[in-house]
Amino acid sequence: MPSTTQVSNTPKPSGITSVKLGHRKHVLAQIAELKQRTVHSLVVEAVDAYITQMQAKMEYEAQAIRSFENYQQTGLHVTHDELQAWADSLNSDTPLEAPTCHK
Repeated sequence: MPSTTQVSNTPKPSGITSVKLGHRKHVLAQIAELKQRTVHSLVVEAVDAYITQMQAKMEYEAQAIRSFENYQQTGLHVTHDELQAWADSLNSDTPLEAPTCHK
C-alpha cells in the first residue's frame, strides 16, 4: 500500500525564501494597502492556504488509491445505480438505507 506524502508543519531554521513576483508585486501592494496589511502577510496567508489545499488533495488521492486497491483485493463494491437510487431518495419522505457493498 503506498504511503501518503506527509508535509511537516515544523518550522525550519531559515525562514527566508526569495520569490520573484513580477507584476503581482504591484497588485499585492495595492491589496495590502486596502486591507491595511503587509504584502508579507498576504503572501504567507496565500502559501498557507495553498499548503492546506495541496495536503487535502494529496490525502484525497491517497484515499482513492487505497479504496481502489481494496476493491481489487476484495471485489466489494456498490454500483452507480444503487448509489444513485439512494442519493435520489434522500430528499424524499422515505429515504432508503445507504447501499451496502457486495461482490
